[in-house]
Amino acid sequence: MAYDFRLSPDAPYNVYNLGPEAEPLIVVDGLMAEPDRMVDFAADEGSYGPAGAAYPGIRCTIPETYMLNVHGALKPLLQSVFGVPVEQPMSLSASYSMITQPAREMRHVQRVPHTDRTGPHDLAMVHYLCGPEFGGTAFFRHRSTGFQRLTPNNQSIHDMALSQELKTRVLPAQFPDADHPLYEKVGHVEARFDRLVVYRAGILHSPDIHQDSHFSADPRLGRLTVTAFLFAY
Repeated sequence: MAYDFRLSPDAPYNVYNLGPEAEPLIVVDGLMAEPDRMVDFAADEGSYGPAGAAYPGIRCTIPETYMLNVHGALKPLLQSVFGVPVEQPMSLSASYSMITQPAREMRHVQRVPHTDRTGPHDLAMVHYLCGPEFGGTAFFRHRSTGFQRLTPNNQSIHDMALSQELKTRVLPAQFPDADHPLYEKVGHVEARFDRLVVYRAGILHSPDIHQDSHFSADPRLGRLTVTAFLFAY
């Protein structure tokens, strides 16, 4: 079978402002020319393994063609919306990702929103290859410090405050939601098949998933996404 990673030439997009810091969020719908082929590749060719300590599921590699196509098409938009300099070199990486771990088994570190990197031009992407029944992505502000986006200048302040807070309470075994005692939910993007979202990697965020959800490890049945990073160097 031929796998096609071409992008749709006329995919619509919108730019939103998240939370009190008005952080930009790009939402592109109908990204791929043949999105079903991406699911086929994930199901037929993917070799999955543990994603690491922080991610509650499994991952596998995706052909480099995918990320080169996405970055090539979106580069002018990323420069305009996020202020990424034209000459800024970027490290590109992407993988298929599937959440498979039940919320009741989540480690304490997984019960708070996280960031991926804090540089001013570091970006994160989630490409949903599943439907709205699998939740989406939520964005947060740390209540005690007021930070929504972590930077090299404020990350240590946030981390020290959070460390002290976690010494005095045990968080419920679930993904962060609007009732989180330490973080205020300031935005949400719903999963939609073939929808791509792009945001600064330093924004506090988390999968937005109901605590009773149970997901398959089968890419055709589970919460299949592509997670991607564009890190400045």
